[in-house]
Amino acid sequence: MADAIPWILVGVLALVVVLGIVFWRVYRSKKNPETNYKTLFYVGIVWLAIGLPMGNFALWGMGMVFIAVGLANRGKWKDEKPWGKLSEAERRAKLWLIAAGLVVLVLGTIAFFYLGSQAAG
Repeated sequence: MADAIPWILVGVLALVVVLGIVFWRVYRSKKNPETNYKTLFYVGIVWLAIGLPMGNFALWGMGMVFIAVGLANRGKWKDEKPWGKLSEAERRAKLWLIAAGLVVLVLGTIAFFYLGSQAAG
């Protein structure tokens, strides 16, 4: 096992170098995207909703920060097209995404309570 440690370190170092080169190339080739403050607001709501029942200060604290940043930049929110102006394909895609999100929410809630009841006794 002691003979393998130098090779593991070399592998990790090589991985760090390769990832550094990739990130450097991507960063250099692209202009920084504009911040989407509306998404930050929504992420904050989700983190707050997850952090409060779990009693996780880091999650709900960061959720509050994201909500505050999103609300402070309310004037920079990107508006979405109203439902009536979406094409049929866009409507169908949006409905599928909403349905998938609801399925994940229900399954996550069931798993949360099931695992919680298993751990409790």
